[in-house]
Amino acid sequence: MFQFAMLLLVNAAGGRHVNCRDGPCAPGNDRCIGSSPTYTFHLADPTCDINDPNGPFYDPVHGVYHNFYQIHLALDRNGTGNGPDWGHWVSRDFKKWARMPVAIWNDQWYDNVAIFTGSTTIVDGKPVIMYPGKCQNDPWCGKDGFVYALAVPSNASDPLYTNWSKTGSAFGKNFSNPILSNTGDDPSTAWKTEHGEWRVIGNQACEPEGGNPIYGSMDFVQWYKVGCTSLQAGECPSLFPLPKLTPGSERYLETQGELPNYVHKAGAGPDRLQVGTWTDGRPGPEGLGTVGTWTQLPGSREVSLDIYAGYASKDFWDPVKERRILWLWGRIPSGIQAMPRELTYHAGLKQILYNPVEEIRDLRTHTISRLGSTALQPGQHVILQAAMASEVSLEFAMPSFDTNFSVTLLPSGGSFFLDVVQSANSTPSVKVGFNKNRQPLPLLPDEEKLTMSLFIDGAACEVFFQDGRLAGVVHINATESLEIEASSAAQMVQAVSYGMANIYTSPEEVLATPRLTGMGPPVQETWPGYSKSKMKIAKPKIRRCAAHSFLRMLPRRTAVSYSLQDLGLRSCSERCRVGQAFCLAYRIKRDGSSKETGMDAASRKMAGA
Repeated sequence: MFQFAMLLLVNAAGGRHVNCRDGPCAPGNDRCIGSSPTYTFHLADPTCDINDPNGPFYDPVHGVYHNFYQIHLALDRNGTGNGPDWGHWVSRDFKKWARMPVAIWNDQWYDNVAIFTGSTTIVDGKPVIMYPGKCQNDPWCGKDGFVYALAVPSNASDPLYTNWSKTGSAFGKNFSNPILSNTGDDPSTAWKTEHGEWRVIGNQACEPEGGNPIYGSMDFVQWYKVGCTSLQAGECPSLFPLPKLTPGSERYLETQGELPNYVHKAGAGPDRLQVGTWTDGRPGPEGLGTVGTWTQLPGSREVSLDIYAGYASKDFWDPVKERRILWLWGRIPSGIQAMPRELTYHAGLKQILYNPVEEIRDLRTHTISRLGSTALQPGQHVILQAAMASEVSLEFAMPSFDTNFSVTLLPSGGSFFLDVVQSANSTPSVKVGFNKNRQPLPLLPDEEKLTMSLFIDGAACEVFFQDGRLAGVVHINATESLEIEASSAAQMVQAVSYGMANIYTSPEEVLATPRLTGMGPPVQETWPGYSKSKMKIAKPKIRRCAAHSFLRMLPRRTAVSYSLQDLGLRSCSERCRVGQAFCLAYRIKRDGSSKETGMDAASRKMAGA
């Protein structure tokens, strides 16, 4: 995420961030001079500016969630150090988070300038970080100064993975950094193809083909360039299997046709998502291997992950709750991590939706104010009390006439809008936005309500329109209440505001928190310098065949009403073989046809087969 990060660093005071509170920045001295804005339920560093989220993952061994981030400090390295490096947060329950010491410093010749945005892949049950080191004064650094390198936990028995090492192994084979030279930045999370080859997407524009490059490895140690893709080029790329269906959208499956099997994301201006069919190519380096093919689903919507200040997203697969989660950098003063969002696929809209993860609801402390069904008249001002750390949920009946709804933040100003233009013969046209910025809102023909959710947290506010069809991070001033208006007679179904709890905690409190029901062997957890704590360990889950994996994509109330025959599948017992975690998936049709779709490939990859 080079361009935005470098611009932010250059514009910041002094341009370089090598001096911390107790002298030159270094391990043990990673607090920046000064202080940053404080937040209640958004992740931000208490003293340093931040940008991109980096390499999030769930550790099945210790039952801990990890999220890294670009922290604006660095070792001086005889004048070459500039930053950023990698900060680190951990959580057991995905609600409370603890700041850890800086995880990865620019301490080698191949990363002597900075550590930019990378990813984490679970390899043989263990986390392996692939990051782009920015360097200078060596031929390996190449034209743009980037190489790819690996890092692994220094102490596998440390449940919080406090320290990371740039020497280590994968599958018992030692790696030697850098693993690739003359790269761009932003390597994606790796995936394993049906040929047994690991692959990642890089961020270095291919010439003259366009698109981003793909790199491959058979052992995660020796890497090579495979070629250039036809995928949309952009920063912080990602390619992952289609996530769960949006609850309520399963009724559109019969008219959906063949489902896409993958989602592609790239930061091309805003972060943009496409759904389509991805097929891996032949393994091997350029000239022998092929990159694969991508076809965007006809009629699908390419969506922006954030229509305002969110950028440089990073996603990961959560095996505990079987969901795809994504973080964004909120580009407001000093920087924040937007609330984690769960991605789902809406079969009717043919697009990805993104909503705050369910744990955000658990942060509600009390109801601040609640308004029931309220008739809105032109010129009428309805006030809803809120707070500096609050969630606000608003619901309006679809108006019969052209209507502009506005929600204004008080006392500071700034307004969110829902502008409705009715049509006699088609679905209404709705545009949504903040202040002067407006974006068209995707609607279905039978929509009866319009929704808006606001998450106010000091200087930050996140808005979600129509249950995650559009969302954005905005910079605001102090807010204590909201003023609700409508330009014509309309009905507000309800408005409610909740106080929100603080998400910050300590490493020892993270260890004292029981792990979520999930995967992993029983272990006794300790963290150096803290007392031992016995953790509640859940029994490991066993992934069943792809038919059951697909049924998990459906909301529970729907999944139980579908049989394998309804989905056009033969029984798993007939299709699965001993030692394999998949069976063939077929087209979702009730006529019993058995046309194979891309869902099979996605399910195999999710199963690690």
